[in-house]
Amino acid sequence: MRALPGNSPIAQLLRVYAEVRASLGGRLPGRGDLGPDRLRELLGWVFLAEWAPPDSIVVRLSGIHIDYVLGTNVTGVDFFDLYTEEARPMFSRFYGHLTDRPCAGYTRRDVIVGGRETFDYHSLYLPLDGPPDRVPIIGAVAVSGFQRLSAAVEAGARPDFRNLSRIGLIDLGDGVPAGGFESVDAAAVCRELDGSGPPRLDDDALMARSFANRPQHRVSLG
Repeated sequence: MRALPGNSPIAQLLRVYAEVRASLGGRLPGRGDLGPDRLRELLGWVFLAEWAPPDSIVVRLSGIHIDYVLGTNVTGVDFFDLYTEEARPMFSRFYGHLTDRPCAGYTRRDVIVGGRETFDYHSLYLPLDGPPDRVPIIGAVAVSGFQRLSAAVEAGARPDFRNLSRIGLIDLGDGVPAGGFESVDAAAVCRELDGSGPPRLDDDALMARSFANRPQHRVSLG
């Protein structure tokens, strides 16, 4: 993990997590082990969440660049409220697996924002040390594509995360538990993200957002 390619937020967080875990003798890092000083370069793309089995994962802190992309602050949102009834058992197994070995989780979605925009939205989930009934999770988001929808779909609606295209587990050195999820090659994901380059929003999307929190440089969306 410490040799993963690329500079996407997902690659950076995986490398930092691996370095910290190695320094702790292999045990899971706690929240205090991954402070702002270690995450300075990617803080805007990092989120903290809390997994409470069997059916709650609440975002406790969302980075400003994540909120910029989504057009809203998702801190305090329980993502099980955004999943369909049919998908909830799958996501319950998915988040539960993160602490079984432990391992990382990865999802890729076409997220619809405001009913008028769609983003190719990648999420990484890493377990932190904590009680089994309230498992803290640190994660990162990377965006590799943007499109303007030809017609509005529930214009003005909150972000729609239902269009899932990929879900799997990443081996952090302890293997991944069996349970119907693919084993994701983290290096391949990181290479793809680096190769895709930053997406460019159209003028309508830029006008609808604050300039203050706009991602800059290699993660620019402008």
